[in-house]
Amino acid sequence: MNVNVGIEPEVLIQFAKLSGLKNPDFEVKPRPNGNAIVIRIAEPSERFFQAALDISAAAESSGITSITVKKGIPKNRIQSPEARYFLRVLSESLNINRFSFGNEFVARYTRSVSHAEDQILARANHVVYGRRGAGKSSLLLYAMRSRQEIEEISVWIDMQVFEKRHDSAVAIDVFLEVFRQLAEIVQLNPIAQSVESELKRVRGEGQHDEQKLRMMLPSIRGALASIGPMFIFLDDFHVLDIEAQPKLLGLIYSVTRGNNIYLKLSAIETLTRTWNNPEHAGLQIPQDAQTIRLDYNLTMPERASEHIEGILDAHAKYCGLPSVKFLCNSPDVLARLVWVSAGVPRDALNMFTQAITKATALNRGRVTVSDVNMATSEMVSQKMRELDVDLAGSSDRPSISEVLEEVKDFCVKQHKKNAFLVEIRNSENLYRDVLKLVDLRLLHVISEGVTVGEAGRKYLALILDYGLYTGVRAAPSVDLFNKTMQRVSRKELRTLPILKSS
Repeated sequence: MNVNVGIEPEVLIQFAKLSGLKNPDFEVKPRPNGNAIVIRIAEPSERFFQAALDISAAAESSGITSITVKKGIPKNRIQSPEARYFLRVLSESLNINRFSFGNEFVARYTRSVSHAEDQILARANHVVYGRRGAGKSSLLLYAMRSRQEIEEISVWIDMQVFEKRHDSAVAIDVFLEVFRQLAEIVQLNPIAQSVESELKRVRGEGQHDEQKLRMMLPSIRGALASIGPMFIFLDDFHVLDIEAQPKLLGLIYSVTRGNNIYLKLSAIETLTRTWNNPEHAGLQIPQDAQTIRLDYNLTMPERASEHIEGILDAHAKYCGLPSVKFLCNSPDVLARLVWVSAGVPRDALNMFTQAITKATALNRGRVTVSDVNMATSEMVSQKMRELDVDLAGSSDRPSISEVLEEVKDFCVKQHKKNAFLVEIRNSENLYRDVLKLVDLRLLHVISEGVTVGEAGRKYLALILDYGLYTGVRAAPSVDLFNKTMQRVSRKELRTLPILKSS
């Protein structure tokens, strides 16, 4: 029961500032020497108790004898303050950046399906590959936050600011950003100050001679060595012009190699080029850097389900909910969510956010499978917009669109199935285009290697994104592959139709 008397609203404002939970259910209980306030939360954790304790001392001077937190189940679960807070937190988690969740990030982090956390913390260079929303930025941020906890130096550069750039000044701008983020250290280091000033002078000249920069590399290397060991994170490296990528990596690597400085990149693989062989520039894999792949979650469906539920549960408990299932009307809701999101974490979180919104608009008490279905049908439009962004200015755009239509026609109209095989042949345009559609989350890998027919010929097994056939007239007759998200046998995979070059 919410009773609006005296100082209680101010108390709740202070509670919201400390805990993040706004307008919680509360009850005012009169006492001989003042009022006691009881705040009710579906599943209160230690941080809510601590928030109440922290504001209790100040509240005593206003005639409030005590502030306590107790467990209380809301009547309408998805319209409760805890669910509204959960919705806000999910929205914030859809776009990870270096500031996401502050110092609480590591505590709230859910480990990846492949348990890549130990690798990314190693003193080595890494390129983290994965599709949009696969958790690349989260893994890099986990590494940076973990280093901050032990007071080690890190630099985080969001490569989005350099999108599509290919000019010679991009390397100077990256180096200047490194020095800018190390400003507190640089101002106490005459060597670093001198190098930063020279970089600014060269940048200000307007004509950026690459040879001038190369002549400065030993000085940059020495300045960074004088600062100490560090990790440099380059998030979304693939947005840089693909021809410029190996050159930039080569310049950065020339000052970090053997200098106790390690590079950590996140990127979409088919949009990334780390090494230019004719020019011998960049990072060679695996000599100079190791790769970590965060995708192909549907090749491990059970673990993908556990991972996504784990992420949602971590956010739910932080917001004062027992679990994400507390907001669902049946276990089928999460099973459907993982299947239609193809195990991509950000897609799952986005869809569940939309499903809560739809259920709220329909005045439901909990999220249903139909809410998830409605949310999912809208996702394909977003993915097509992202395709335009990722391939903007690229000659691949027409061919990728044509291949997508070819795949849809082959599966939905010709074979009435939502899954298929394609032969693994790196020299073939069809196979390379299919991989690009995988990176764009319009196709999803369900097996990385199936032998069909003669020995030595391997096939990739894939499933269409759910949104590609739900709006098609023939969709009701489409045979849906592995709806229960169980591990499938090789025998079942071999029955899928094989897509071949036309």
